Amino acid sequence: MPILRHAVLLILVGLPLFACGKEAAEPPKAAEPPVVRDATVATVAAAELEEASQVTGTVRSRTTTTLSSKIVGRILALHVREGSMVQAGQLLIELDDQDFAAQTRRAEAGLREAEAAMEEVERGMAAAAAGQAAAEAQRDLAASTLVRYQRLMDRKAVAPQEYDQVAAQQKAAAATVDRAIAEGQAIQSKRAQVLARIETARTEIASTQVMRGHAKIAAPFAGIVTTKHAERGGLAAPGAPVLTVEDNRRYWLEIAVPDSQVGGLKRSQSLRVAVEGAGVSGSATISEIVPTADQATRTTLVRLDLPASPQLRSGLFGRAWIPAGRRHAIQVAREAVVERGQLQGVYVVGQDDVARFRLIRTGAT
Repeated sequence: MPILRHAVLLILVGLPLFACGKEAAEPPKAAEPPVVRDATVATVAAAELEEASQVTGTVRSRTTTTLSSKIVGRILALHVREGSMVQAGQLLIELDDQDFAAQTRRAEAGLREAEAAMEEVERGMAAAAAGQAAAEAQRDLAASTLVRYQRLMDRKAVAPQEYDQVAAQQKAAAATVDRAIAEGQAIQSKRAQVLARIETARTEIASTQVMRGHAKIAAPFAGIVTTKHAERGGLAAPGAPVLTVEDNRRYWLEIAVPDSQVGGLKRSQSLRVAVEGAGVSGSATISEIVPTADQATRTTLVRLDLPASPQLRSGLFGRAWIPAGRRHAIQVAREAVVERGQLQGVYVVGQDDVARFRLIRTGAT
């Protein structure tokens, strides 16, 4: 509803003027005002209105991500295009992973060889343990035999040559045990080496599988593809953007508020907004007031949560109105305002019941 800068009393609303009289057969008389029948007359009065200053801004998605590769590889497939709707976890990009597949196969072959070697080592360990046990039993028998012959030797019941032969057998049995222990230790060392080979192969397999996983890039959340930065056959590399995806369910309007006005705003406060390009108008809630101001423009960034609309998208132009106090003004119906070229006016009914055209200057609507 336009706001008049000057007060008026009665105005005609929404009807053209119709002249009534006799046919033009009589001599012309002095011009008389045309008569208006069934016209709607409205009384205007002063009202206290809230003033607001308009600021402009840009629609942004609350969640936007640019997808890039973690590995260097040729792009085999791009399963989406700009404007495609995607679901969380949906496969978007496939890269060439042949090099990593070959590394995986080599690592798996190495693992199989190491596991076969471990089986052989395990068999060797079992044989060495059995041999050491037999050698220890033979050594213990030789030691007890030597003790018995030592007693016989003390009573001169055996010849010295027989005693010396038993003593030599005892030394040989002890040496056999030492060799069995050394052999077991060598096999244990070999087992540790084979275990290291197995662990290395498994680590390499896991690493190459992770790298192969990086060759498939999925959507991190549901949304819409806004930008495609690369094409099929191109080279993807860490840090090089391939796709940009934004959450198309939650948008906000970013406005730059002058420092002189930002002090009157607070989080959760509602402001009137309009995004003509999406057909969105109504109120939006302040979600965030950036705590630092732009020194160049002397403004502060404020974000307002927009009501959900399928027509919203990043980059759209938007407006917001910031309260700027209250003032007294006169309101008239929009239908009562008549435009003549670049001038505006209303028909005002005087005390003589004659409607006269009066120029007006409108304010906020």
